[in-house]
Amino acid sequence: MALWGKDIARTKYVGNVYVDQLNRIKKESGALHRIAQKCENCNNNDYYSIYETFRVFRIMSIPLIQCDISYYFSCPECNFGFKLEVEEFKKLEQIALINSKYMEGKITRSEFESGLRDI
Repeated sequence: MALWGKDIARTKYVGNVYVDQLNRIKKESGALHRIAQKCENCNNNDYYSIYETFRVFRIMSIPLIQCDISYYFSCPECNFGFKLEVEEFKKLEQIALINSKYMEGKITRSEFESGLRDI
């Protein structure tokens, strides 16, 4: 009996980043210049969604190796987006995680604002 391997793609939703947060980072640090203020496809949105995609190689339902990690940025209205560089993703991931914690009630408004200033 031969062992057959299979390659499975997994996508993990990281969170949302709001346009006003992006604009502040662009002005203060000059980073994230590739990201437009509005969606280039539908010209409409208040935020963007961040995703992490990776492949898992499995043999007989046992996940063995996680490989080929990619990061994506997309419009929630039309799903138009593009692949992010690792440095861009790291910065956006920090913002998305702070936004998620605040929306879930895990941090206060002052902690939220302080966290965003520290990025």
